[in-house]
Amino acid sequence: MPSFTRGLAKPEPPALRVAALGITLALALGWSATGLAQSRSAPPDPAAGVPGATLESVLSVARQLSPERAARALDTEAAQARVMIAGSLPDPKMQVMSDDADRTSGPRLNRMTYSFEQDIPLWGRRGLRRDAAQAEVGQMQALARGADVELAERVKVAFARYYAAYQAVHRTEDLHKAIHAVAEVARGRYAQGRGEQQDVFRAEMDTTRVATDIVRLDADLKTAQGQLNALLLRSASAPLAPPERLRPLPDLRNPDVARLLGRAQQANPGLAADAAALSGAEANRKLADKTWYPDITLGAGAIQRPGWGPPGYQAWVAVKVPLQWGLHEGEIRQAAAQAQAAEARLGVREQQIRGDLVEAVVGFEGSRQTADLIRRQLLPQAEALVRSGAASYAVDRTDLVSVLRNEHDLSDIRLQLLAAEFDGQRQLAAIERLIGGDL
Repeated sequence: MPSFTRGLAKPEPPALRVAALGITLALALGWSATGLAQSRSAPPDPAAGVPGATLESVLSVARQLSPERAARALDTEAAQARVMIAGSLPDPKMQVMSDDADRTSGPRLNRMTYSFEQDIPLWGRRGLRRDAAQAEVGQMQALARGADVELAERVKVAFARYYAAYQAVHRTEDLHKAIHAVAEVARGRYAQGRGEQQDVFRAEMDTTRVATDIVRLDADLKTAQGQLNALLLRSASAPLAPPERLRPLPDLRNPDVARLLGRAQQANPGLAADAAALSGAEANRKLADKTWYPDITLGAGAIQRPGWGPPGYQAWVAVKVPLQWGLHEGEIRQAAAQAQAAEARLGVREQQIRGDLVEAVVGFEGSRQTADLIRRQLLPQAEALVRSGAASYAVDRTDLVSVLRNEHDLSDIRLQLLAAEFDGQRQLAAIERLIGGDL
């Protein structure tokens, strides 16, 4: 228990004591009320090349290093190669045959036959195969864009979480400083015989309780840093620059849903991938419908009769006879079912995007309005209440419990503002994923 004999040994004039209390509480309120602005305006660490200060700094690094984006690019390259394969003729077949001449007696007479065969697809099959392969290219490109927008969403949410956790730690540290200053005032009042010892214990206990909150919030901050570093392919403990700001939240209304739905129909990667899959399935269905029409095989050969006769030539045309009814009927039914399934998946995707977009817009607007209400009304009201309570406490018009409660309420409101801002950023990232790009 600290000693208060110095305060009792030399009592100060009442006016001077009131002034000292007012100065101390003003310092406490200065820490509490201006901490948010100071933290937001504090410059980041000067270490060059360290991401984390802004969303753009972490998003560019994540896109450059993303293994999923690299894999999708390779998938697209492979699909483009399959277009070349689909539009090419199959390899020809060369045959060299040694045979006996047709005779009933005499010595063996050898003849050599050199032949060439080429399968020729007819009925537009090559074009349909090329169309199906080109649709697969479109599907792979859409999936690559989908990987990019999904990565952007994860990075945006992780950065917003990092910002909120960072600010929560510093706002709680501001509360700790304010309550510590109030505790100093309580000790001075007790030393002067104007306060109760219970107030000193209560203020010190409250200071310790806030210190435990700082430890918990600091653990949350480290978790958020680890999640963001994981998206940047860095170790969980790699340093990050202090976050400077969040993106401003746009003003969205319910009528904007129709406009956003139009953007989603044009740019949503999932819709584009399903539409490309449907196009490829339709090409395969048309290809299966032509299974009853046979391709042809053209062949030509040269006959060599060494030493016993003139050379000769051969030419032929071969076709496959479609006698396996079960085979061809099965191929047609399979392709038709796959086309119908692709069309159904496209419809399901459109319905899901419509529902998710409406939900995200409504949630975003609620978070934005909540943050705006807290920032413009509730936060100034709480700050005014803290100032009023501190002034009343300085002249013995209120008790310590009310002062501490006001400080905690102000801190809680600031944390509520951070939570509303984070939720708005999360909903904004979801909207941008659904429409396939930034607002």
